[in-house]
Order: sequence, then C-alpha cells, then structure tokens
Amino acid sequence: MSAVGTTGLQAPTRHLNRWWYVVTGFLTLLFGTTAVNVLFNILGKPMTEEFGWERSVISNGLSIETVFVGISIVILGFLVDRYGPKIPSVPMSLAFGIGLMLMSVLPNNQLVFYLLCVVIGAGAGAVNPVAHSTVVSAWFQDRRGMALGILMAGLGSCGVLMPYLANWVLGFGGWRMAFLVIGALCTVIPASVYAFVTRMPAEHEAERKAARSEGRMAGESLLTVARKYRQFWLLSVAIFLVSSATFGLMSQIVPMTTDKGISQGTAVSILSVLSLASIAARLLVGYLLDRFYAPAIGSIIFALCGVGVFFMITSSQTGLLFVGAALIGLGLGSEGDLAAYMVSRYFPKHSYGRVLGFIYLLYAQGSAVGIFLLGQVYSATGSYSAGALPIIVLVGIAIACLLMMGSYRFTLDHREIGADNVTVEEKEHV
Repeated sequence: MSAVGTTGLQAPTRHLNRWWYVVTGFLTLLFGTTAVNVLFNILGKPMTEEFGWERSVISNGLSIETVFVGISIVILGFLVDRYGPKIPSVPMSLAFGIGLMLMSVLPNNQLVFYLLCVVIGAGAGAVNPVAHSTVVSAWFQDRRGMALGILMAGLGSCGVLMPYLANWVLGFGGWRMAFLVIGALCTVIPASVYAFVTRMPAEHEAERKAARSEGRMAGESLLTVARKYRQFWLLSVAIFLVSSATFGLMSQIVPMTTDKGISQGTAVSILSVLSLASIAARLLVGYLLDRFYAPAIGSIIFALCGVGVFFMITSSQTGLLFVGAALIGLGLGSEGDLAAYMVSRYFPKHSYGRVLGFIYLLYAQGSAVGIFLLGQVYSATGSYSAGALPIIVLVGIAIACLLMMGSYRFTLDHREIGADNVTVEEKEHV
C-alpha cells in the first residue's frame, strides 16, 4: 500500500497515501465515543430489567462517562502535542474498548457499573476527533477542509450504523453479547489504526522531538495561546453557545414534536432527518472550507440553524418541522469541522492538539448545558416555546464571535502571517 504522499505544498515523501489517514480516522470514529450513547440507550432497558435497577442508574452512568470524556480529551490534546498521536492514543483506545467489553460480565453492582463508566470515559478521548484531526491537518494543506469533513463524518455515521448493529446482536445474543461484540470492535479497530497506521509528517515529528529533548514542548502553551490570541476565546465561546443550542434542542426533538399532536413515527422520522443532515453537513462544510473564508461559512450556517430552531419550536406544520430539523442538523454537523479547520488557521501547529482539545471540551459541556437549560424551561413553563428566544440569542452571539475572528493567522503550510498579510519568514528574509 506504499505510495507517494504529499502535504500539498511541500516536496513529496515516500509514505502511505495521505488519504489513508482520513479513511482510518473515519473508521476509528465509526467505532468511537458515539457508540456509548447508542449502547446505553438500546441496552439500558434490558440491563435495568435484569438487575432491577432504576433507569436513572443508566443515565447517571452516562453522565459520569461524559464528564470523564471531556477530561480525557483535554489530557489527550496535551499528550499528542508532546508525544505524537500514537503513544497516548493506543492505551487510551484500549481502555475505552475493554471497558465496553467488561460490561458484558457486569455483576449486579451499581458501583462496578459506575467504575466501568469512568474507565470508558477516561479512554474515550482517543476515539474522539482530536488526535486524528491533528494528523489530518498536518498532512493536508490543499483539500484540508474536505479531508476533515470526511473524517468527521465518522461520528455521524456511527450514530446511523451502531443502533442497527446493537439491535441485531441484542436480538440473538442479549445485551451482554452486544457489549462484548461491539466492545471488541471498539477495541481492535481504533487501537490497530493508531498502532500501525497513524503518524505525523517527518518534519513535524522532528520539530516536536527536538523540543522535547530540550525539556520543553513544541508550540505555545494553552495559557500563552489564551493570552496572545483573542481568536481563542471568540472560537471557544462560539462553539460552546452553538453546541448548547443544537444539542439541547436535539435531545428534545421527539417529545417536542409529539406535544404538537404529531405521531411518534413522524417525530422519529424528523429526528432521523436531523441526523442525516448532520452527516451531509460535514462533507458540505469540508468542501466549502477549502474555497471560502471559514468564519463567513460558519456565520451563514449558524444563522440557518437559528431559523431551524425557530421553525422547530414555533411551528406545528410537519413540512416546516422537517425543514427545521434539516437546518439544525446542518449546524450540528458543521461545528466539529469548523473548529478543527479554524484551529489550524489561527493557532500554531504544535499547539493544535491542546487548543482543539480545550475547544472540544467546551463543545461537550455546551451540549450538557443546553440539555439542562431546555429541560428547565419546560419544567417552569410546561412548554418549549419559551426556549426559542434564548436559543436564538445564543446562536446570534456565536455568529458575532465568528465575525470578529479577523484574518487567518497562519497559512495552509503553518507559517505565521503578520498584520500586513506577509509571513514572518518573508519579513525576516527581507
């Protein structure tokens, strides 16, 4: 499978074709962190019935897992910047998959269940996009947006494929067999990809190792980035707020729709349209990022997402609800692509992992905040209608943050651009 791979603007080197890093990254995300949500949703009921547990035990476990996912993402970002993607990601992906497999021998003990949720969450950082986004951004200068879009589609595809796979195994082997089989896939595939395929360009590795030999990390620290680049806070706030708006609403699509007198089947179809739109959005946004200014693309998509929120909450017409779901899916699917691409254009290349890890932490926490806030709105008013304005305001603030990002700070080949749009290297040469 050896072929000539290039980074687009540099001389070619003998290596695997760079698209293999995209395809294998897609496979990792296909059997990645989204699988936990699916498995707990589908297998949670037979688990609680066997053990006589309250359903809240499963949701509590998922909440614990989600907290540790956020922590592991941030830690992985630092480790990738220091040691590269392979060394930290192999053991973390093994912990994730083996934790799922151990669920197949779970005793009737809630403490053991919660401990396994901690193990799964602690390893889940490796089966989130941070490590693979770092690799893809390093290998791709031309067509970086499309490469990241294909990579991120693995997350959405997991949400489409995994329910069918989990149901199929559950049907003939029960919930324990489902955890064992899917856990094995989630162990072998990601760990093998990291161990045998994933790697950074030679020049990137050499710079990182040289810095480590001097007792420091290549790139700038997260604290330095936060102080030096206003774009760090603008992008962080934008992603957090849009995540709050989209995930908060997504969690309530079915009850929100059925409350309007629409059948359960139609409500599920509306939710499916949202999920499919999020997959298509990743590819569309990836294509657009290679051709247009990323904050402008994000602003337009987030504005359309706001329109979708308005339709979904205020309308009772089935057609408008489908349109609203598609527009919300567009926003939901584009956030990860936009964050991964913009981090590569606004921050130093050797700080990529830790910056993206921090932003993805906010992405995850934003979804939790959005779910909580919308639930509180419904509890207080008995309706979701009062949530329309706050969500649209959140989207509006996110758009304003993107519009203040300014010009890119780095070229596609990672050279810093000055205020006069001349790279630092060119200034020094002059």
